[in-house]
Amino acid sequence: MKSAEPQLDPAPPSARSGPPFVSGLRDYLEVIRLFSRNAWLFLIGSFLMGINFQVFNLLLNLYLKELGYAEGDIGLVASGRAIGMTAMAIPVAVVLSRVRLKPILLATVAIFAFFSVFIVTLDRLPLLVGSAVLSGMAFAFYRVAGGPFYMRNSTARERTHLFSLSFGVMILAGMAGSLLAGKTAALLTARTGDLILAYRLTLVGGIGLSLLALIPFAFIQAAAPSAEENRVIFTRERFRSRGLFYFQITLVNLLIGTGAGLVIPFLNLYFSDRFQQPADTIGYYFFLVNLSMLIGSLAGPVLAKRHGMVRTVVVTQLASIPFMLVLSYGFILWLAVAAFVIRGGLMNLGSPIVTNLAMELSDRSEQGLVNALLTVSWTGSWMVSTALGGQMIESFGYTVAMNITIILYVISSLVFYFFFRRTEKKVDRVNGWVIMRGETP
Repeated sequence: MKSAEPQLDPAPPSARSGPPFVSGLRDYLEVIRLFSRNAWLFLIGSFLMGINFQVFNLLLNLYLKELGYAEGDIGLVASGRAIGMTAMAIPVAVVLSRVRLKPILLATVAIFAFFSVFIVTLDRLPLLVGSAVLSGMAFAFYRVAGGPFYMRNSTARERTHLFSLSFGVMILAGMAGSLLAGKTAALLTARTGDLILAYRLTLVGGIGLSLLALIPFAFIQAAAPSAEENRVIFTRERFRSRGLFYFQITLVNLLIGTGAGLVIPFLNLYFSDRFQQPADTIGYYFFLVNLSMLIGSLAGPVLAKRHGMVRTVVVTQLASIPFMLVLSYGFILWLAVAAFVIRGGLMNLGSPIVTNLAMELSDRSEQGLVNALLTVSWTGSWMVSTALGGQMIESFGYTVAMNITIILYVISSLVFYFFFRRTEKKVDRVNGWVIMRGETP
């Protein structure tokens, strides 16, 4: 890729004067007003899908535990969605480069809900895993479409904010889903006296909310992919010239996904097993961690502009490590909850920034492929490590799995900095850091 001078966006007057917090907030609000109608509709649909996802994240493991499954079996079910998403990510990238997005989104929502119902109505392990795999295959279309869709429906001025707000919307959905799931399960348990039935009805309710995403997705006015995007092909020349970049962005995501998969799917069981907390209380903990993640995601663009995308990701991820150590070795509830909340905000602050950086460093014709590689590396590693994490926690407890996660997080942060430290250039206080596309492999 040829070297090019960075393109600067003219800064609004509000960004040039006033206290940093006030001017930053004004700039944030001005940038959000630039979001396209399509972008807002996709964000609304994502919020509704995200509520269902968080209801499952909070309750599915607890539900399966009540059915009598051990952590190892629960890990297999939890990794099922990742198996489906991994298998479909690359084919989905090719399909999405050749067809209109809206009918694919509508079909995805319906099929994802259909197979999710089977997860909460069946009780045989092979059928549970199979349903999870099929739901993951459907969800892959939505997941892979996100990055290229935001790139296609935004400009450089608002793009970092759009990626961060999209992550923030999922966190808001997580907050709503955590409170909704925990309180609903508690109320239904009190009314029916049947905890398993309460979990099952709450999970079905979450699926019903995800179906409401059909409404905003139906109003998206998506054009057919451009001729440039239709050239998403796999050639020896493409991988010879861009293979190193593909490897680098994939490796970083793979390391993070492997570490996360060992522990993150089991944090609800962590509070249940180590501290004997009920589902509604765990729901409050997940609400708090999602609030922390929301604050982090909204702060991400401001920090990235001031310190650069790469440095923001690396510093915040490394800053989360001491809190992960508290979770690993702590047996004091309030301390573990505080570490859980702070760690979540710091570690997840950089997720949308990494996706944004990968998209910015990609040509338009390869953005679908790069987003698919991000999905494959994350879900593929998550798939394997979640299955291993369940077995590891069942055999050795949480401390061993968490310590391995810490090591992987540190390695990933250092590798990310080494690979991408020269992809940005500090311009000035107003324009901040800009992408130097010529520095990519």
